Amino acid sequence: MVTMQRKRDTSIIVLSIYLAFSLIGISHQTIAQQTTPCDSALSANLLNSERIAKKFGGYGIEILQSTPRLRVSNLYDGNKITRTLAIVDYPETIDTAFSKEHTEIVNGGSIGAVFKKHGWKIEKKNIYFGEIPTGDYKELYKHMGNMAPSKLSIWIYVFQIQKGSKQYAYATISEIYHPDFLSLTDLKCINKDAANYLQETPTVKKDLKKIKQLMKLESKK
Repeated sequence: MVTMQRKRDTSIIVLSIYLAFSLIGISHQTIAQQTTPCDSALSANLLNSERIAKKFGGYGIEILQSTPRLRVSNLYDGNKITRTLAIVDYPETIDTAFSKEHTEIVNGGSIGAVFKKHGWKIEKKNIYFGEIPTGDYKELYKHMGNMAPSKLSIWIYVFQIQKGSKQYAYATISEIYHPDFLSLTDLKCINKDAANYLQETPTVKKDLKKIKQLMKLESKK
């Protein structure tokens, strides 16, 4: 009886040690996955224009639509393949503190590059990260390199600028990305707090409806 009890005790100890080491292994694996660095093209410090140039070897911008309150632009790479469709909603009033920069942007300048050139600190205040399902966006898919219809990741944020003690919300920007440029997984890599902005709130749903309409309008041109 004593011998059998010792065998049971030994088996329990061995099993406990095995389980402990297994859990340690899983823990180390999880930590390794969480700390795996993002691709250098996904650095949070890069402007979208810089990221396109870094990843695809060139960058250009084409203004597709421009009004006092709205700009739609095509951000493309060195081969003129659309990597981002950017929809910019300007505020009703443009503060005189950045009116010069705004004029440069209205005339075709790339938003981030213009403000960076003029010494502004740039920050993106996140609103939403998600994906737009496959839809009737034939021209957009065509400009994205004649790609097959596909879901497209989207990032909506407030573009904030600061110089000295003064901070302003310049515009709300919605960026729709080519799948080979930025996926939703990539956006989560760039933005460590992305999990907090995945919900389609009533405001986001309203914004997405407008964005999809603009995407279809651009696809019909």
